[in-house]
Order: sequence, then C-alpha cells, then structure tokens
Amino acid sequence: MLVGGVPDAIENLYTNGVDIIPVITIINGINNEQVGRIVQFALDNPKRIPFLSFQPVSFTGRDEAVTDERRAAQRYTLSHLAHDVKNQTGLGEPARDWFPISFMSTFSDWSDLTHGPQADWGQLSCGCHPNCGTGMAVMVDKETKESVPVTAFLNAGRWAKDVARINDAARGKWLSVIGMSLAVARNYDPFQTPTHFKLTDMLKKLDKTFGATGKNYGTVSKNRTMDDIEKRRKDRWNFLFIAGMWFQDLFNYDFRRTEQCIIPYATQEGEISFCAYNTGVGWRNIIEKMHMTATLTKWYEEHGKHEIFAGGKSVPLVSREHAMVLREDIVTTEIQHDLDNLGIAKTAREEKFRARDAKMKQDAENARMSKLYREHVLQEKPVAGLVSIESLAPAPNPVVKKVEQREEVGSFGD
Repeated sequence: MLVGGVPDAIENLYTNGVDIIPVITIINGINNEQVGRIVQFALDNPKRIPFLSFQPVSFTGRDEAVTDERRAAQRYTLSHLAHDVKNQTGLGEPARDWFPISFMSTFSDWSDLTHGPQADWGQLSCGCHPNCGTGMAVMVDKETKESVPVTAFLNAGRWAKDVARINDAARGKWLSVIGMSLAVARNYDPFQTPTHFKLTDMLKKLDKTFGATGKNYGTVSKNRTMDDIEKRRKDRWNFLFIAGMWFQDLFNYDFRRTEQCIIPYATQEGEISFCAYNTGVGWRNIIEKMHMTATLTKWYEEHGKHEIFAGGKSVPLVSREHAMVLREDIVTTEIQHDLDNLGIAKTAREEKFRARDAKMKQDAENARMSKLYREHVLQEKPVAGLVSIESLAPAPNPVVKKVEQREEVGSFGD
C-alpha cells in the first residue's frame, strides 16, 4: 500500500500547511483487501489524515469493451466499501453509520441561514444523487487514537429532521444557532462517545466547521497564514470522513444521476456533467477530436517531451524524516491474487492478449482438423514431389509487366 517516499511526502506537505486527501481507486480482486489497511493508516495518523476518498472502479475508456466475466469479478460498489470497512477494521455499522453525501445539504442550508444573504459565499453543498456517493464520519482522539463513528453517539436521522424544521422556521441567526444546539443535545448519547469527548466538543466542532458564531478558529481564506493553520490544528478531535464516490459507466448508467451531477466539465461545447463526459455516449472523445490541435506524437515532435515529475523519477524532498505511524502488518507491497486464482484477466490489455492467443490457437486447431478431414474423409494422400496449391505464389500480371518494360526502355532511350 505505502511504497517509496509516500510517508515522507505526506510529512513534507503537512509541515508546509497542506492537508492531503488520499484518493484510492478500488477494484474487486485487485486491491479491495487494502481498504481496511488504508483506514487503519488514517486512524493511526489522525493529525495528518482528515479525509479518505475511495472511488470504486468505473469501466470506461480502454475498459469500455470489458468482458462480462471480468466486469462481474472486478465490479466494486459503495455497499462493498461499507461492509469491507466493517469486516476489515470492525469500525461502524453499514446500515447505521453510512449516509449519502447529499445528507449534508440540510446542514449547509442551516449554515447559509446563520450567515444570512449578505454573505459573499454560501456553504458548500453536495446535492448529488444518493447513489453517487456515501460516507461515514468518525470522531478520532488525536492523543489516544480512540475512534468512534459519529452516528454511534448521535441520532443522525432524527437530528437532520430537527435541523430541517429549524431551517423552515428561518427565525434569524441566533435563534437558529440555539435551535441547532438543542437539536444536538436532544440526539446526543454521552455513553457511546469516545472516552474524553463531551457535548461541548461536538458544539465547538460544528461551529468550527460552519463558522456560525463568528468565533476565530483560524481563517481558511486565501489570506491564511501558518499561524491560522496551526490554530485550527490545535483541536484535539479529528473529524475523519471516510467517503466513497462511485462514477457511472456504460453498464450502470442512470440519467437521473447525470441530471444531479455536481462535478461539471467546462468545455468548448458547454457544460457537461462528469459521468456524461467520461462515459455514456463518450463526450470526451467527441469534444477532444472536435477541438484537437495536434496529436500527442506530433506535439512531441515539434516541442519535445516535458519533464515528468514522480513518473518513475525521484523527486527531491526537503527532508525524508517523518513522524507517521507505519504498522508492519499493514504496510505491504504484496499483490492480491484473487483473479489469478480464478483465471480471470485483470486489465483490458491482458484480455486482448488472451483473445489473440485464443484466436491463434483456434486457427491452428482448425488447420489441423482440416488436414485430418482431407486425409481420412476425402482420402487425399500426399504424393512425393507434388506441390501443394497453398505454396504457389500468384503469377505476375502480364499487362503490368509489359508496362514496366516499356518504362525501362523509355528511360534508357532518354
């Protein structure tokens, strides 16, 4: 899972004020066994990893011609993710702790209500289709590494309904803030929280996230300084969000999801949703061919190849020392062999090679059977000195030969 200088890179980014979000593509039979190890890595390093984003495989691009056998074997869904996290780490309950990403819209509406219409920017809201993404929030103690799903001590379903009523009432900033506090207290179970977690910590966490009261927790604007970053990092609790985003492909395409897409592409032909651009009718190929100025090969011929960073090259780091926690039982580079044991191809390239080899094998078998048929059914016997028809080359065209001779004579006469 963790190879090369990954911990060093994470440490250098963190030291310079950058919080990273690991984004991992998961393919069943290829690396689904790594889900729990990645989650455990985040739990072991709560000061460095605030978010995990898993992306189940989408059969697009070169994989649009995937065979049914490989697609069935490699397909990985958001429900697989929730159960793998539970089975591999023991963390969370799939039916209780995992909610669609769009679940946060109720709380972003509350944030917009408290900031009022005069705010320069509204709260980020993920209004995507419920099948697009899902996630589980985990409260992690940065000091003791203890972790508990937030929805284990907070009745999220009832809490969201209470907040929706507050939003509908629209009674102004402070009444809305008080209403949120009462809603949290009503749905809060102190017996299920991490050992040192209190109700006030939950209220502070919400205020820090949405900036409702105006208290300075360290600015997150473009003018932020390292002091602001360090101020926000002093929080003892890491609100780790484990999310999954499942992009569509030709085999599960849903126009309702496309209509609710929150990741649009800005193209020369207008705005196109992410899944429609990369899958569906293949808008990416259409747009790129319509507006292509040069092929990659031609561009390299005219401008040369630019330097590729981290593509098989060593990128110098300021320091190779890090304080990341790396467990020997989860840090591994071993390959998962599920598909090898089943005899199923892992990539489109491997499928093409197998199809080519199968065709060559079939052609050879057809030739052998044809030979046996001629010998034993048609009673054709090989005769010594007899030339087979297959070995004869086609005779040259006499008309073409005469034209060539005339051209040679004319050339000599000139």
